[in-house]
Amino acid sequence: MRQLLRTAALTVLGSLICSCAAVSLTDTWRNPTLPSPGLKRVLVVSILKNDASRRIYEDMLGNELAGHGVEPVLGYTLMPEDGGKWSELDKAMKKASAQAVLTVQTIKVQQQTTVQPGYVTTYPGMWYPEAFPSWDLYGYYGSLANYGPAYISTYDVATMQVNLFDAASGKLIWAATLKSDEPEKVTAVGQELAKKVVEALVKAGII
Repeated sequence: MRQLLRTAALTVLGSLICSCAAVSLTDTWRNPTLPSPGLKRVLVVSILKNDASRRIYEDMLGNELAGHGVEPVLGYTLMPEDGGKWSELDKAMKKASAQAVLTVQTIKVQQQTTVQPGYVTTYPGMWYPEAFPSWDLYGYYGSLANYGPAYISTYDVATMQVNLFDAASGKLIWAATLKSDEPEKVTAVGQELAKKVVEALVKAGII
């Protein structure tokens, strides 16, 4: 029974690791003219056409903010599915009574290609008894050729922009650029992005 439980736990852990998506924080900027706002209430807005993806990103960011003592107000709870217009955002900001607005948006997706060349290990050539009379099983098997074919892999790299604006003045407080090579894994990417963004905000002393 104990072995079965251990196997099940390892299987779950393996699936969780495989579900992770690579997200890297490539750049951040902090407005040097603005003092630390000490944020306690933030409106989170994901600028995406796909409503399901929009909700995932906002939920993930909201959960991370809440874990650091910041009350999140999720944009999809105040704005319609086709939100994104300034008039709708302005209404949401006033209704949320938030100190700042945190936006996330995918600004571009580029296709990347990598080429892995093929290889062949050293091999004396085709074996014929007349040419290699002294060969035996050990000699033959020890000099077998190893061949690896060339292959080409293509994948997408998404660049995402996260901005934090002061709700009262509209000024940009903080900004970050992130990249992911698995943008199709929306939930995993959203979770990793949220973690890295909030960690950076804590490090910058903004929350």
